[in-house]
Amino acid sequence: MSPTLTDPEEIRAAFEVEMASRPGKLQKHVNRVERGASRLAAIHELDREVCTAAAAGHDLFRHCSDAELLALSRHYRVTIGRDEEDAPIILHGPLASAYSRDVLGVDHEIILDAIAFHTTAHPEFSAEALAVFLADKIDPRKVQRDPGLAAVAAAAEQDLHAAAALFLERRLSVQLNSGQTLHPLAVASRNAFLRRLT
Repeated sequence: MSPTLTDPEEIRAAFEVEMASRPGKLQKHVNRVERGASRLAAIHELDREVCTAAAAGHDLFRHCSDAELLALSRHYRVTIGRDEEDAPIILHGPLASAYSRDVLGVDHEIILDAIAFHTTAHPEFSAEALAVFLADKIDPRKVQRDPGLAAVAAAAEQDLHAAAALFLERRLSVQLNSGQTLHPLAVASRNAFLRRLT
């Protein structure tokens, strides 16, 4: 068992060691998300070290296949519901969080929650977790591929909850129109973020 890690800079360093063995393309994405999270932290006066540490660890298992995600999630005792069985990619965040806690010794709830729920968001997200969620969604490469995300990026500079609600509404609409199921956490998060704006 690794020593307990509570300092965000030490946690970030542990994640960087882990990421060194991941595919190069994924490492570049994580680096961009770290920069984006740091920028949002500066704009909104958040804890930059917490934001960049969570960003550094959010995609530790994004490269895994569906079968690998399901097997590893069972191994690390991650809860797997019907929604996760239907779309195992959702598990890469909860799996990274469980692995960070159980193997790397990370003991920092904001960082672990930001990692666990960076795909669906969470109604009780901290501001730092929201910054990481949005930095992942508005990675400049993603905005290049989908210019509609530029509105989310602009909104993120003004209000994190408004930007997250906008992103989730956009994604949920796409899923509805294509006949996909909606993850209940994404729906609950969208509703919670919208209520904060009224």
